[in-house]
Amino acid sequence: MICGQTTQDNRTAFEDESIRVKNESVQQELDKLFSTERPNVTQDDENFQTQDFQIRYGHCQEELLKHYGGQCWEIFNDSMSELGKENWCNMEKVIRNYHRLTVCVEYVCSLYGCFYPNRVVEQLFVRIHQQYFSPCNNEEDLPDAPAGVVLVSTLLPILLIPFIVYIVVWKSSLRD
Repeated sequence: MICGQTTQDNRTAFEDESIRVKNESVQQELDKLFSTERPNVTQDDENFQTQDFQIRYGHCQEELLKHYGGQCWEIFNDSMSELGKENWCNMEKVIRNYHRLTVCVEYVCSLYGCFYPNRVVEQLFVRIHQQYFSPCNNEEDLPDAPAGVVLVSTLLPILLIPFIVYIVVWKSSLRD
């Protein structure tokens, strides 16, 4: 029994060490990902769809995804704070930070065997949109139409229907 317990403890210690090493490598990859400026890639580029690595999906490690997805959020949060609250609704200024967030989360998903997008990522983006973009309104505030215009535009089609039905019945009675 003691030998079995020791083996289990060794296996648990090995798994913990394996997770720690993987976490450190993910952190290094995230740091490297955001420490260098990446060129803009468009669909016109020849290598647009070439992937640098093969993604193998397995069991999604959601807890690790939440943790490192949270780090992507922190990076986004810092960059948005630097941008200033008055610029949060200006998409020309926000789009680069938003793209970096998307790349970061997509990368973390691939590292932990998770499909992108997924439930955890969706919750992250909903939280971001609520915090940063909910006060933004892309449409101009249009005043309500005057009551007379609303009344005429509503009643006119309703009043035309009986008239059109009468004409159809009248025309069909003339043919008989």
